[in-house]
Amino acid sequence: MAFCRLVVLLFLLVGSSYATYAQNGVEPVERHPDQPRLELGEIVVTAARIDESIRRIPRNVTVITSGDIEQAGSNNLVDLLARESGIRLRSLFGHDKTAGVDMRGMGDTAASNVIVMVDGVRLNSPDLAGPDLSSVPLNSIERIEIVRGAGSVVYGDGAVGGVINIITKKAEKQPEARVYASYGSYETFDSRVAYSGKENRFGLNLNAAYYDSDGYRDNGYLRKKDVIGRFGYDLGDHVILSVSSSYHCDENGLPGGVSKEDQDSEESRTSTDRPDDSGDTTDRRYVGAMEIDLETWGNLAVQRGYRLRDNSYVMGFSPLLTREDQTDTIDEDTKNLGVIYSKDFTALDLDQQLRFGVDQYETEYVREERSKDQRENGDTDSLGVFLAGDCSLLADLSLRLGYRHNNFDGDFRTDKHQLFGSTQRWVNGEPSKREWTNDAGEVGLVYSLRPDTDLFGSYATSFRVPNVDELAQAQGDLKPQEGMHVDIGGRIKYGKRAEFAVTVFEMRIDDEIFFDGDLQVNRNFGDKTVRRGIETDVRLYVTDALYLWGNYTYTHAKFDSRDTWVPLVPEHMASGGLEWQVHEPLAVSVTGTYVGPRFDGNDENNNRFDKLDGYSVLDTKVIYRWKGLKVFAGVNNVLNKLYSTVAYSETYYPMPDRNFYGGAEWTF
Repeated sequence: MAFCRLVVLLFLLVGSSYATYAQNGVEPVERHPDQPRLELGEIVVTAARIDESIRRIPRNVTVITSGDIEQAGSNNLVDLLARESGIRLRSLFGHDKTAGVDMRGMGDTAASNVIVMVDGVRLNSPDLAGPDLSSVPLNSIERIEIVRGAGSVVYGDGAVGGVINIITKKAEKQPEARVYASYGSYETFDSRVAYSGKENRFGLNLNAAYYDSDGYRDNGYLRKKDVIGRFGYDLGDHVILSVSSSYHCDENGLPGGVSKEDQDSEESRTSTDRPDDSGDTTDRRYVGAMEIDLETWGNLAVQRGYRLRDNSYVMGFSPLLTREDQTDTIDEDTKNLGVIYSKDFTALDLDQQLRFGVDQYETEYVREERSKDQRENGDTDSLGVFLAGDCSLLADLSLRLGYRHNNFDGDFRTDKHQLFGSTQRWVNGEPSKREWTNDAGEVGLVYSLRPDTDLFGSYATSFRVPNVDELAQAQGDLKPQEGMHVDIGGRIKYGKRAEFAVTVFEMRIDDEIFFDGDLQVNRNFGDKTVRRGIETDVRLYVTDALYLWGNYTYTHAKFDSRDTWVPLVPEHMASGGLEWQVHEPLAVSVTGTYVGPRFDGNDENNNRFDKLDGYSVLDTKVIYRWKGLKVFAGVNNVLNKLYSTVAYSETYYPMPDRNFYGGAEWTF
């Protein structure tokens, strides 16, 4: 009942704020050209996989542009995403490797319940590793589109908490090159170069980055290299061809966790009892795409993608064995095919839109665990077909309908490394086959109450298929989870000075897949899990030189019958900041984030371990521009807070203390 009252109160506030605006008669004011855009007029592709206006999407949507990225104090993708409403950072070692983001309170299963796309190809791995956000350098990103809530109709398996769509830069008309270098605490060196240019029908965009840091903790180093290229060719006036390729490799230390006492000690929290544990990754992605303008017959887009990921690691190093004998490896080969047909047309003098899509993902996966003398094999094939449409019922009322049918086939086998005489050999285990058919649907309404004011509501279903790691250590009857989602909200834009948004959501999941720490198996939770909450956003241009933004998220995430909280999900989160153009060449940005207390990752009953403390973190950045030169300096964790984003059985993973960086970028 209290939750319902809060919902009503928020909508009354939205309505009254609009009335106040109308009475005051505030006139739109032109903003400074360097200011970030207000979002209501944005065109995005995430929700429908084709271009559409945010105003037609019955969901909470956020767009982060390349200009926003440049102004933000964040130096990597995970930190950038974590400042948005409803998104929480989950970091093990204080950098972007082995880090991820949670949306809408998925907790420890966020890696499999939040989809990350890069140029139309999934970054999510078929195991529990989650999307490797460290493989996407910030200088390669043109924009990021975030759609919260169920996206299974368009994206299929795993689009439960939301979808993050990353779009890399395309070639600009005028040739341009950028060189970036920065240096900071923990011997951190970050360098990036980029080139973009277009001549006649051919366009080229190249980005390269090198990062080297000793890390905040002992054995917390990270070294990585990235190269991304995107080539485009306009084949006539109606056909566009593009090819993109990315290469990522890294080496990183794995310092493990610390005790609660050490977490609270500024001297001890940087220590490790695993000085020889480490990992390395090579990740290659290739995408070919063709877009065909069929004129009156619509548009057709075809995409083919490949991903080759190799990962090796040593955890729990023993000097009694050779390093080779205790190195575990992962080999993933994934290929995908996507075909989308879209048609815009007019009926009853109103705009209508129809989409039909087919997508297929095939993965060959091998995990060789020398430490356990076993090898996990998985060959999976997921094929989905979806149909969706946006129908304008009235000039100010649109209806969204969508349906997906998905088939999953998987062949799995666990092999054993056994000794025959003096030789060890792999012995194939008994194969098992899993086949599932899943359906998802969506219906939503968007009502334009006034110009630049929208109210929306939607009902959708979602599903998630168990991944390879979960099936390898699972109860025999492990099956897909299914969810029901309701979103209600509104967006208001006050000229070019302000924008407000509020969304109320509820998510109920049957058979949610989770790891049972007592039984040491992955299983379906026997009861519903319920997540409900409120997401709010505000963006204000106080003057042409001063931009303020803020958001607050309330999340009520519980196991229904137990009436216990889902671990690692805070009830309250908030972020806010300012960007101030002190004078034309000098700008200052400040960002603050609050994350409330949450239960330990291994405490489903909420009574076994101490809760993780809430924390507040303040970051700041100063930028000075002169012609093509940009000089910047920043301080992260200004208040020197000692905190961790995750803990398991009171083993904590400390985040960095106060740290500094500075550098320059030259554009020519």
